[in-house]
Amino acid sequence: MSEPKLITSDKEHEDAMRQLNILLDKDELNVQEENKLELLAYLIEKYEEEHFPIGNPDPIEAIKFRMEQMDLSQDDLVPYIGSSSKVSEVLNKKRSLSLKMIRDLHFGLGIPYDSLLGNNDSNENMVTLDWFKFPIAAMYRPKFKKYFFPLVKVQLSRIKEKAEEYLRPLITPYHPIFQNCFRRQNVRMGSSSDEYALVAWIAACCRIADQEKLLQAFNPKHEKELIQALKSVSLLDEGPKLAKEMLKKFGIHLVIIPHLPRTHLDGISCIGSDGNPIIGMTLRYDRLDNFWFTLYHELAHVLLHLQGSDSNEAFVDDLKYRANNDKESDADAFASTTLIDDKLLEEDNMFEDYSAERVLEFANKHSIHPSIVAGRIRHHLNNYRILWNLVGNGQVQEQLF
Repeated sequence: MSEPKLITSDKEHEDAMRQLNILLDKDELNVQEENKLELLAYLIEKYEEEHFPIGNPDPIEAIKFRMEQMDLSQDDLVPYIGSSSKVSEVLNKKRSLSLKMIRDLHFGLGIPYDSLLGNNDSNENMVTLDWFKFPIAAMYRPKFKKYFFPLVKVQLSRIKEKAEEYLRPLITPYHPIFQNCFRRQNVRMGSSSDEYALVAWIAACCRIADQEKLLQAFNPKHEKELIQALKSVSLLDEGPKLAKEMLKKFGIHLVIIPHLPRTHLDGISCIGSDGNPIIGMTLRYDRLDNFWFTLYHELAHVLLHLQGSDSNEAFVDDLKYRANNDKESDADAFASTTLIDDKLLEEDNMFEDYSAERVLEFANKHSIHPSIVAGRIRHHLNNYRILWNLVGNGQVQEQLF
């Protein structure tokens, strides 16, 4: 197999495609082969962009074309876009299409996703995807397949060969949300995280939320009732399972998917296609204290940062990293004080004089699960060897997976 080089002719393009397909057919690649695959895919893409250019469709023209076909007025678009003023702004390109608008126009008027996404969000700012960079082999593993390829019956080699064909239905509908991952907007994690793995995870999370019927629409005015309800179930060992049902009643999707390799992901929060919040979690740390802090952190983004904001905004969090902006700091503070205020722990001298007996006594006194108290002490002291038997190890995944 020859070494990859700049493609200058159709024959060289054909040879590069042949080499690429040979690599894609392998179930496992070594590092050298993975690098060669990426280089081949890049060279092929550049050659095809130059010799077979395809312009992106304009979403507004697609909407106007469908209006003409169906003899629709601007008022007829209100159910899909939101109000007469929003319709006018969208059609005059003064307002970008939101994810909810795109979904409603797709299902309501049958406008293809590709057309609605073509030039949305300021044309040149759209992220161009390299479909071969998605971690397809990992996504196809038995642990993950039901989330990413639930209805796909073909072999892994076929998906690798036709990556775009099998990934586009999952990825494309959520382009406005996941493009923030590539631009590192509201992304709290290290530079080593794999953006393509994150995108796949977020898309699967949003798709699962799309398929869930909530008991009612989310109303931020019910914040106090929601927090009180969550506090009541957090007292119980089966609290995580009950929390999922509780959030559903309040109009919030809670989606649990294991984290893909190289994502280092704890949770995300965004607005779903139905206009209601989505909280996604990986449970990569199978402990009760970690579950509750992550849930409340993402809930903080929902309550503090997503209401009234651009509905395409999303927060992607590896909570191992220190908060790097005001919104993350606000979410950390909300999670901490809502679960248990440090002042109460300081008043009882819990950070200096702690023991299993004292943690249980304190938790009973303040009506809080012992795992949350123990977790806070461990985090405050940066000592994760203490109180390990009180943080609820192994008690979350079994409830939610």
